[in-house]
Parts: sequence; structure tokens; C-alpha cells
Amino acid sequence: MNMKSKLASAAKGALRTTSELRTSARKKKRRWSDYRKFLRKEFRWKAPLSQRRPRWWRKGFLSRSVTLYQLDKNDPSLYINDVQRYTRTKRMVHSSLQEILDNKFAFFLLINQLGLNSDVVPMLGLYVRGSVHVFPNDDQVSLQHFLQTRLNVDEKVFVKPLRGAEGRRVRSIRRTVNGYRMNGQDVTVAEIRAWIEEEKRPMLFERGIEQHEAQSALNPSATNTLRILTMPDVTNGKRPFIAAAVQRIGTELSGHVDNWTQGGLSAKVDIETGGLSRAGQLPDGRTPKWFSHHPDSGALIEGAQVPFWEETRALVLEAANRLSFMEYVGWDIIISPSGPVILEGNVNSGMNVIQVHGPLLADPRVRAYYAKRGVIS
Repeated sequence: MNMKSKLASAAKGALRTTSELRTSARKKKRRWSDYRKFLRKEFRWKAPLSQRRPRWWRKGFLSRSVTLYQLDKNDPSLYINDVQRYTRTKRMVHSSLQEILDNKFAFFLLINQLGLNSDVVPMLGLYVRGSVHVFPNDDQVSLQHFLQTRLNVDEKVFVKPLRGAEGRRVRSIRRTVNGYRMNGQDVTVAEIRAWIEEEKRPMLFERGIEQHEAQSALNPSATNTLRILTMPDVTNGKRPFIAAAVQRIGTELSGHVDNWTQGGLSAKVDIETGGLSRAGQLPDGRTPKWFSHHPDSGALIEGAQVPFWEETRALVLEAANRLSFMEYVGWDIIISPSGPVILEGNVNSGMNVIQVHGPLLADPRVRAYYAKRGVIS
């Protein structure tokens, strides 16, 4: 080999080494960033030191997840851990497309264009910069005027930010003959307006959907929704399948919403039959919480049936197929007296609300997909 060739070979080797070092540095930086996010989540839970499980942190599990998944007796390798959950699963949908799922207004517009045989939660208006753009009309009115003239008496309306998760900053409003109620408390129009204006960001007004009586019976004080996770089967032509489904149920702790992190319940839905299992609740300590009957209403949970389950399953699979470019969607569904209604789609699948009932990676199709997308190795 002549000198020129030797120099070229050495230069290529140096470039390779430099590239490898940069790649390694990026991976280390990302890993450190992932664990910083993880630790913020850990200490967001206000708990005494005795409740912490630090030996599990290196394996990527939050202290509450150790109890939730009963990792002292179950195989942790079958579970998506919390580092993977909070960081890597966020990349399942292409970053350029995540905006559609993250933005509730954009998702509403998209779903309305799919031609699905289903209702979509009606949008009443969009508040931005002091005014409400009223739907389906094209007029724009002041927030005060909207609240006083566009809300029907005894009709529940939900107000929520365009972006958000875990039910944060969502409130219910009901106009009554004598005034207004927000989250079940008597309020004035001025108090509602002040709360919305303080948000300083666009807010959606959505009409509440009447629940099927069987769903309402679980807890009449909250809208009890289904969370259904779909993803492509990479071992079978990328056809979408339902990886898991749970029934979320509100409690006195969670208030007007059924949110798990605020004290709601989660019951597993049998994908074949639509039957419910016992319900779990996010634990405060080292003892799992399970309920065969609702702790407040006394309603039967274990053994109850999701109405219109066949129609719900068909709807979600059709929607997932038409939005196959999204790949990974956590669907929120309300069961009305006439059938399933699409509420939202989420990149955040609500991993712990699902895995409380068993590890996702026990399904080879799920494991194959997460491996392909780099969530697990």
C-alpha cells in the first residue's frame, strides 16, 4: 500500500472513530436526560423515604410501579419500565405527526374527515385571545357572551386546553336554571371566565356525551371511558391490532373525571368478550389496591360487561387502519346509549393503567413492535 492509500485509510479510520465517539456521546447524553426525567417523576410523588424503592431505579422502575406490578414476585423483563415509558414510547409516532395527536383540535378535525361509522364528541367552541369561535357556526363572540347565551340549561360541557394529559386542567361546566356549576360546585359566570382567562392559552369547549346506563352505573358522577391501545403487527404485514384495553372509572378522589393518576380505577377489558376484571388503583404505599365492586357506588366491576363491545372493537381497528401512518395510538372511547364515540387519540398510552393488569411484553407481537421501534433491545 502506497503512502497516499495509507493516509486515506488512516483518515477514514479517524472519521469512523470520531463518528463513533459522537454517537456514543449522544447516547450517553440522551440516557442521562432520560434518567433526569425519570427522577423528576419519582419525586413528584410526595411520599416518605420508607416508601421509596431505590434499588429498582437502576432497572428503570418508579417506586410506585414496583408495588403496582408486584415486581418482587413478577418478571420485570416482561414490563415496559418507566424510563422506556416516559421517553422512548414518545417516539413511536413520527415527530412530524405527533402534533395531530397532541393537539385535541387537530385530532377532532382529522377524525371528522375519516368517514367512520361513529359519532365524535361535539365541539362547541374554541377560546383564543379573548373570544370564542363558535362551532359549527362561523361567528366569534366574547367569552362572557358565549357562557351566557350558547350553553343549554342542564347540559354538561367540558373545558380543556388544546394540549394536556392525565386530565389536568379539565373542568366540567353545567348551566342550571339558577346559575352555573363547575366541577359540581356553584359558581358565577365571572368565576368561570376568570379561570379560563387565567390559563392564557387556547381552550376547547366540548359537549358532554350521555353515557350508556351500564357505564354510568359504574360511577354516575364521572364520565367513565375506555382506553384502547393499538399498534401494527410487524410480524403480519403491519396490520393493526388491539394490544390492550381497560375500562377507566371515576371515584370520589378523581372527581368529575376518571383519571387514574388522580385516584380513578382501571379494570381490564377482555378483548374477545368485553368482560371486565377487578379494578386496580394507583397505590400510595406498598400495598396494591384492588376492587371487585366500586369503593364509592358499590357497583359490580368484576364480571360487568362493556356495552357495544363488538362495535367498539371494530371501530377502533378501522380507525387505526385508516390512520396506519400514526402506528401507535391510545384511543379514548365513550360508550353512549347508541354505541361507541371517539373522544381522543393519545401518543401517551397510559402504560401503568394498562400494565397493572399484566405485562405488555408477554405478547410476542407487542415485543416485536417495541423492539423494532427501539423501545426495548
